[in-house]
Amino acid sequence: MAQACGAFAVAALILSILIIVELVFERYFFQRAITWQTELVTMLLVASTFIGSAYVLSEKAHVSMEWIYDFLSKKNIIKLKIFTSLISLLFFLILFYFGFLMVEEAFVKSYTTGTVWDPPLWVPYSSMMIGAALMILQYLAEIMKLFDDRDLS
Repeated sequence: MAQACGAFAVAALILSILIIVELVFERYFFQRAITWQTELVTMLLVASTFIGSAYVLSEKAHVSMEWIYDFLSKKNIIKLKIFTSLISLLFFLILFYFGFLMVEEAFVKSYTTGTVWDPPLWVPYSSMMIGAALMILQYLAEIMKLFDDRDLS
């Protein structure tokens, strides 16, 4: 699942780049006002960030203070990782809850961006909720793995 999240994030970034190139081309050569490009690129970059975060966590590519581990025993390192993972899990549970409320409100009340293109807001909001759900699953997997590591030491 994390691999699919990473692939989505890369595809969204590549699509964003292509849209920006098209935007510059259209504005420079045809002097046309841009309408949808900026908005779509923003939505794609936000979705790439939220949905791709589960892949980053699975690859251990997130920001980490590993120099602290030099001062701790292996047992305490695992305890610290479990503690920080639980705090992160709590954060993403809260983010998922509020993301769900935002998506639900935007969907039920038919909120849109209010621009010329005017896409529904529940679509970009859902990337936060989906990303939070994926991070919850990934943190649960990480915590279970850490508990297994703790039992082995």
